[in-house]
Amino acid sequence: MFRSLVFIAFFGLTVSMCGASANAARIKIPLIREAVVRGGSIYLADLLPESAPPQVRVQAQNILVGQSPQPGSIRVLSSNAIVSLLSDEHLLMDVDIPDQILVRRSGRLLTKEEVTKAIHTTLRRNEMFNTVEVTPDSVRFSSSILVSEVNSDLRVTRVEMDRTLHVMKFWLVSGTDTALLPFMVMARPTVGTNELADMLGLPPISGSGAGIKASSNFVSFNPTRMENGATSTRPAQRPVIFVEAGKIAYLHLISGDRTEMFLTATPLERGALGQHIRAKIQNTGRILEAQVVGRGQLEAQY
Repeated sequence: MFRSLVFIAFFGLTVSMCGASANAARIKIPLIREAVVRGGSIYLADLLPESAPPQVRVQAQNILVGQSPQPGSIRVLSSNAIVSLLSDEHLLMDVDIPDQILVRRSGRLLTKEEVTKAIHTTLRRNEMFNTVEVTPDSVRFSSSILVSEVNSDLRVTRVEMDRTLHVMKFWLVSGTDTALLPFMVMARPTVGTNELADMLGLPPISGSGAGIKASSNFVSFNPTRMENGATSTRPAQRPVIFVEAGKIAYLHLISGDRTEMFLTATPLERGALGQHIRAKIQNTGRILEAQVVGRGQLEAQY
């Protein structure tokens, strides 16, 4: 009897020690150091290696880590940030987190063809613009605009007609990339802007040179009202200023297709959305021309 009790005790101790050893030797799943995402959110599943067990991947698909960067941009996640975000998740015990994880959001360049299609969709909502054509070759916009989805769901939010430059200006947003800042597109329509003004019943341009009246030269349209068949035309109001001269702004500096930097700059002029102004980079003192893309935000290419 005594020998039986000793054997049972010894067996239990052995099992307990084996279990402790197994837990100590538990192999964790290492998260990848570089990840590519497509959507607007980063999930733990995006950071798992391909060899991760299916049951772990299924659970990780519902664990939100953070917001994705802009298409074509990079976000760096620190291990401390991931641990704090996942502190309530039991999967945290199953993964090995590196010091930093580089998350890149895939993106593609917008094409002139899809921008032109969005413009035509807006113009066709009003009978008075049925004869207006905009070709892809006449469209001009920043070559660095990236979106993440195949269908970017472009929408025109504002239309302006500049009778001095003989162009139409369109402000567009993406329905799929909602974080994308509104961007401006310039296009020269096949119907001249003066002919468009006659069609809309606008008065002719008066004066010459610096005496041209902005009220008859610069006209804004509301696409929302155009959907209801009404041609909403009005003299352009004073543009809303997005950057102030001498007040620090954030500059997105782009070189080629892949190189980009985020710097601080001092605008030398006031600027409204879409306008090009001169700005001085704080670190180097270099002065360059930049486009206003948001409140306190500039973009330039070099």
